[in-house]
Amino acid sequence: MKVKKRILVFPFNLLSHYLRCIVLVNNQFNKDEYEILFLSSATYNHYLTEHGYGIFECEQFDAQKVMACSEKFDFSWLNKMDLERVLSSQISTISQLKPDIVIGDVAPTLKMAAEVTKVKYIALTNGYMTKHYAYARKLSRTHPAYKYSKKIPERYFSILTNFAESISFKIVHQPFKKLRKKYGLRRIDNYLLEMEGDENLICDDPKLFPQKNISSGYKLIGPLLYKVNKNEGTWLQDLPQKKPIIFICMGSTGNWKGLNFLNNTFYSQYTIITAGDAKKELSANHIISRSFVNIEDVLNVSDLMICHGGNGTIYHGIIKGIYMLCLTSHFEQEWNVHALERFDYGCSANDFNKTDWDKMIRKKLNIKLKP
Repeated sequence: MKVKKRILVFPFNLLSHYLRCIVLVNNQFNKDEYEILFLSSATYNHYLTEHGYGIFECEQFDAQKVMACSEKFDFSWLNKMDLERVLSSQISTISQLKPDIVIGDVAPTLKMAAEVTKVKYIALTNGYMTKHYAYARKLSRTHPAYKYSKKIPERYFSILTNFAESISFKIVHQPFKKLRKKYGLRRIDNYLLEMEGDENLICDDPKLFPQKNISSGYKLIGPLLYKVNKNEGTWLQDLPQKKPIIFICMGSTGNWKGLNFLNNTFYSQYTIITAGDAKKELSANHIISRSFVNIEDVLNVSDLMICHGGNGTIYHGIIKGIYMLCLTSHFEQEWNVHALERFDYGCSANDFNKTDWDKMIRKKLNIKLKP
């Protein structure tokens, strides 16, 4: 009997990362040839069980803390103590389970762990997080310097942003640098390089996130979209025929409270469908709330989508030709929306007031605006 090669998968502990890692291994690796184990997540293990994948235990970063920091453009979660806690556990886990390959999706210390254990590392990455990204990464609206972006021509502000960013990536990398020295690893002085693997799979459309001078070790594989094996049944067919349908999908990190105004009876002129609003922030009679949906089925009947600008969500919207109003929670989602705006696939709604929301919803639904 042929011995299977073993793969350990280390997704960041958010739904979008677990789902796209599942899609990757489903598409790229034959289960007859590979034993595939995923980092255990109390929240997402049922997806792994559904697809027949095993799990392993290992320390990981606190996703809620990371997301809270990201909202403030704060990288304090990348501190030496937490990095070494995760790194040490990864080294121990890899040494014990002896995989042939490790796969990481936003796994900052996995490159170091792979070097220590001498195992091949495949990194999943977004197009805007490579060293080959052709555009400037737009400065986050939570950054202190953002206010100047409206006062300086975009071309010159991008040059300043790139310069400041190169310094920031070196600063953010300082605790990694200390750990590399401690563990006798090769010298790296840039956070982007720390996130590289031996192979790097870019999970984006190059039209939205173009790359330049791609080096060996990088491969464009396109978006990894999770297909839900769920038929939404007849409830979609029974929706009011004369009302425009707005679908709201804010992922696991979305700002549902920022959409509370949609509870107002004024918005009963629309049928509003929500997916994943766990705390029921939107609960008026004209709102249909679902915990999880087949997004393709829902978008087939929708006229407009309000979302958080997450990577997977925006591609579903693009494929279905649905305009997206995006209320982002952190800077990476802002980078996604910046790409959408270049092609008029969607726009940022972060600075909208209630009047702006009403006007934009009506405009995109081709409803006559009030004088």
